[in-house]
Amino acid sequence: MFTMVVSPAPASAATTITLSVSVDPGDIDQDLLYSFIDKIIDDYNLNADKVIIKFADGTATEYKPGSTPVPEPQPVPEPEPEPQPEPQPEPQPQPEPQPDPGESNTGSVSMNVDEQKMLELVNQERARVGLPALKANLELVRLARLKAQDMINLGYFSHTSPTYGSPFDMIKSAGIRYWYAGENLAGAYSVEVAHNSLMNSEGHRANILNSNFKEVGIGVVDGGPYGKMFVQLFIG
Repeated sequence: MFTMVVSPAPASAATTITLSVSVDPGDIDQDLLYSFIDKIIDDYNLNADKVIIKFADGTATEYKPGSTPVPEPQPVPEPEPEPQPEPQPEPQPQPEPQPDPGESNTGSVSMNVDEQKMLELVNQERARVGLPALKANLELVRLARLKAQDMINLGYFSHTSPTYGSPFDMIKSAGIRYWYAGENLAGAYSVEVAHNSLMNSEGHRANILNSNFKEVGIGVVDGGPYGKMFVQLFIG
């Protein structure tokens, strides 16, 4: 079952179409879905510059009509983890070692110990299923930290930031080009707890093991109700 909503705009202006599909991404032929969307746009003479496809599992994909699809997987919002019963330790300053030679986008930003550890865990999961390791993108690291700090400062936990908008808006505003993008969020008192929580969530695990993603930026910031805030930004 499909539900399509066209955002209001003058007849001559480009519009954004939202299409809700009552199935999961793996249960539908996406080429057939894109053909269906193009046919509807042609039949009704719609001047659409993009179509947001929302699936039943809460993920979303952006499709540009008449061109190569640019999926932008968006995981289902993370339920807020239960606060830990023990009091959280005071945030400790983290040493910031130099990035590995394989890291892209060199600059003044370097990854802290927690961020390096989470990257290692992510790439271990990918290696188990025969996928290449993700490279650390230091500009994405900077954006991920900004998003994590924003959630702590404003007291929210969501893929949509009142400051930066969606993760896709945030990445594009930084001038980063991509075909695929995704975001994972977690709140926990340690890297291991956050990583296990993400791997036990179907949508977040799918981002970590997505073969389309080539680079990642991981931001870990001390603070908030769970001790630490974790943001993973993926691009491909």
